[in-house]
Amino acid sequence: MTLIGLPLLLVLSAALLVVLAGTLIGWNRWPRRVAWPARVLGLLLVMVLPVAVSGDIMNRYYGFYTSWSDLTGGPVDVRLTAAAELHHERVSSSDLADGRAAAAHGHGIMIPWSMPGARSGLNRSGYVYLPAAYFDRARSTERFPVIELLHGYSGSPHNWVHALPIASMLDTEIAAGRMAPVIAVAPYEYDRNDGECVNAVRGEQNETYLARDVPTDIADSFRTATAPGSWSTLGFSTGGFCAVNMALHNPHTYRAAVSLSGYFTALTDASTGDLYRGDAAVRRYDSPAWFVRHRPVYPSLYVFASGGDTAAMREIAPFRRAVPAGTDLTTVTMPTGGHNTTVWNAALPPALDWLGHRLPAPTTTPLVAK
Repeated sequence: MTLIGLPLLLVLSAALLVVLAGTLIGWNRWPRRVAWPARVLGLLLVMVLPVAVSGDIMNRYYGFYTSWSDLTGGPVDVRLTAAAELHHERVSSSDLADGRAAAAHGHGIMIPWSMPGARSGLNRSGYVYLPAAYFDRARSTERFPVIELLHGYSGSPHNWVHALPIASMLDTEIAAGRMAPVIAVAPYEYDRNDGECVNAVRGEQNETYLARDVPTDIADSFRTATAPGSWSTLGFSTGGFCAVNMALHNPHTYRAAVSLSGYFTALTDASTGDLYRGDAAVRRYDSPAWFVRHRPVYPSLYVFASGGDTAAMREIAPFRRAVPAGTDLTTVTMPTGGHNTTVWNAALPPALDWLGHRLPAPTTTPLVAK
């Protein structure tokens, strides 16, 4: 029983109704010897179960935790695809069959994927979206540009499956001709604490993992475009900060970056721990608002904020002023709406349209057997 499945919500709701009814009916009917323990237990359950139901509803909406292992910090349960070389890819036969069946109806597929980090030493997982064109035998030598999807804190790659159904959005954009076929990858950004996608001083090398290991692993596993600037980043909340920060630092890899309700100054708090250990130079480097004033800006940038999200709105104007003239910068604000997936679902299609005009088209290059 998964944490985002309907059965768990039904079980919790039924338990709440049974406990509430049982406590009300049995309050004055229980035998004297068990009356007080039963009443105390009943009251405790009546207080705890509504919290559990509310928490489950919120978790289903935001996709914070998808499994009991995810909730308890255990190893992530992600299916590894079998190694089956076919035109420089490692897609299992079952995923190929699923992909071809979906492609017949103009849809791509989202598959779980493990992404080991040879440089960073971080081994995480996530999801990969493959467009319908990927399974077209007539296009079997084509390589596709990539969007790296970055979730917020606390969140997970599953946000891009459940709360923000990116696969169907990409299908729509591609089918409408507003975007060329692309691959998308949604990796886990952290293990336990929020790493802000940065290389912590004497700590986890999260940017190395996300900006170097993930592209290398995906290029080794799928037919990705190999020209510089074939990747882009797109993130919400903390992921928006990550998207801009990573693209500024790695322009050879990322052509464009989209930030939805992100921020532009490196932060530390109880969720991150001491990422910078007093190193002011590293903290400045990991602040996009500082970086764009002091370093060359190469990627195209798209930043979004909504009127009800006061923190994001405070960040957007100073960042716009700090970006040097001549930069391909688009800023978008929505008059209402807070910091939530309802807003981001509305903001994503225009952001994807923008990306569609900046990502390169798929290319055909000789494939070298590995």
